[in-house]
Amino acid sequence: MNNEAEKKRVATAQRLRENDDPNESNRPLPWFLFMSLGALAMWGAFYIYSTPSGDNSAYGDQRTVADLRPAVVLAGAAPVVDGKQLFGGKCAACHQATGLGVAGVFPPLSGAEWVLGDEKILSNILLHGINGEMIVKGNKYNGAMPAWNTLSDNELAAVLTYIRSDWGNAAPPIKAETIKSQRELTKARTEPYAGGAAIKPDS
Repeated sequence: MNNEAEKKRVATAQRLRENDDPNESNRPLPWFLFMSLGALAMWGAFYIYSTPSGDNSAYGDQRTVADLRPAVVLAGAAPVVDGKQLFGGKCAACHQATGLGVAGVFPPLSGAEWVLGDEKILSNILLHGINGEMIVKGNKYNGAMPAWNTLSDNELAAVLTYIRSDWGNAAPPIKAETIKSQRELTKARTEPYAGGAAIKPDS
């Protein structure tokens, strides 16, 4: 009897020393991965549903088919200038397409007193540039803006009218005649204005 018990004990000890035989089983994905995939699917469905289409889209450049057609210019009429396109090519790199600028580096145009204020001052800034300290919306900027006097009166008027009417701005348009007048009045100036304190409507 003792021999039989001893054999069982030895056999049991031997089995305990061995690992179980491997077997195949399903390992489900972690629950948080399932939740993440579900959340992504819901967000994708919402994005597709809420994104406007066939209209002026806030997610594109807002041009319609009519905007892409070439403008019809009547004989003797001044060519139509796209102020937004000019802004994108000349100004957006610094002031950004949003008109918010870059904090501490390039001042914003959205809601800026220099943009919404005296049109002659704004015209002179573009005609001659400005270097030095400016206070814009209560914040100090100390940089350099080049002159854009190589642009025509129509082009300058168009881009200034655009920045005065976008990003929530609602200032009156600037006419090419205003640019022409300020160009003539300030033709003796050969240097940029030395900061905001130096610029006046007829300086």
